[in-house]
Parts: sequence; C-alpha cells; structure tokens
Amino acid sequence: MSIAITEQPNYAAYSIEELEDVLENIDKQAFPERYQAAKNELADKRATLPPENDMDGAHQDKHFTRPKWSELHPITRINNGAFLVLIGALIVSALTNFIVINAWLNNSTWAIVLFTFVYCAFYYLSISIDKRQAQFAMKDWRGKVTIFTMPFLGLIFTWNFIDRALPYTLHLASGKQETELKFAYEKGSGSKHCRHSLLLKESGTLSDGRLCLNQSEHQRLPNKGWVYVKGYESGFGFDIEGYRFR
Repeated sequence: MSIAITEQPNYAAYSIEELEDVLENIDKQAFPERYQAAKNELADKRATLPPENDMDGAHQDKHFTRPKWSELHPITRINNGAFLVLIGALIVSALTNFIVINAWLNNSTWAIVLFTFVYCAFYYLSISIDKRQAQFAMKDWRGKVTIFTMPFLGLIFTWNFIDRALPYTLHLASGKQETELKFAYEKGSGSKHCRHSLLLKESGTLSDGRLCLNQSEHQRLPNKGWVYVKGYESGFGFDIEGYRFR
C-alpha cells in the first residue's frame, strides 16, 4: 500500500522570479491552496523591495510575463484579435500580386479613417481598464513609444487592410473570370519580397500594380514598355497569374 505525499512547497525560499513562474504555470483548479500561498508570498516579497527598486513599478514589472488569453479583459481580446488580423493582412499584401479596382480606392478613405479611430479607441480603452495589459505594455520603452505612436501605426495597418487585403479576400470569395490585359510598365525599385519589379500603370478600371520578375529577365527589358498580363478578374480587382512580352 502506497501513500501519496503532497507536501506544500516552501515558497518562502523562492525568489520573485520563481514565484512569478509558479503563478504563471500552476493549475489553480487542482492546487488552489498552493496558488494562494505562492500569490501571498510574492506580494510579501514585493512589499519588502526598497523604494529605489520600485520607481513607477518599473523594476517590479521587469520580469512581468504576458497575461494568458483567459485572463484578459474582453476589450483587450478584441483589440489583440484585430491586431493579429492586421498583421496577417500585411503578410497577404506582401506575398500577392493583386491589383485593386480604382472605384474601391476612390471610396475607401472614410472606411480607413473610421476603422483607424475604432481600432485606436479599443487599444487605449484596453490599457485603461485592463491593468495586466497596461503593465505588460508599459514594461519597456518600446511599449511606451507604441502608446504615443498607435494612431500612426493604426493608420498604416488599416490602410493596408482596407485598400489591399480586404478587396483581395472579397476577390477570392466572388465570381471571377480568366482574362489577359495589356499594361504599360516601367521598371521600379526592388523590395524584400520583389527585388526586380515592374510598375504596371493604371489601366481603365484598375489601379497601378506590380509585377515581380527574375533578375535576368528584368535586366533584358527596356525601362518602359508594354506587357500582357494573365490572371483572374472580378468586381474587386485582378489577380496576376502570369505574363508575356511582345
């Protein structure tokens, strides 16, 4: 016959960092007494810190870990979810050769302004009512800078989402037809995802676009000319699949 030993850990011997790690990983449902004991011990140890190590809570929060999703306020969850969507939109825009229709771009300004305002409002609301999120955001200089630059960052993220990623998503979900269009082009500067690019000039209902080539083909072409581009066209834009020159 074996006897299970469930001896209470000696949390008094733990450091602040170790206690924070315990609280982050312990199963509160299975070990409620241990969780409360560790929490009380952490509070006692923080209370004994000298004043110079606790200016504005900076040192205290040096090892502050990111709150779990379940611990966040619903407003913070919405804000963080929107942030992930906007980051995904940046990746989609960088990896696709999609040309948006002019009619969409000409009428998107109001949506960009509105979406930027709503996103920034949720961001500032989350750090004002969610203390753990505010502590995490303020734990280093980058988080503090973000608080002041969020309207600008929100505008960039929103502009890309509304004018690039959203019409591309709607294009994929809508009816489209395979076609070939003729564009005037000129050589453009390279980027990380398109080192040898051609800038496609606005053509009828479509806005300016970009075509990525390999280095040898790019070097053989004149600085300006015409290119026939194959792809799928919808009411939201044109997705490039291939091309040919005269």
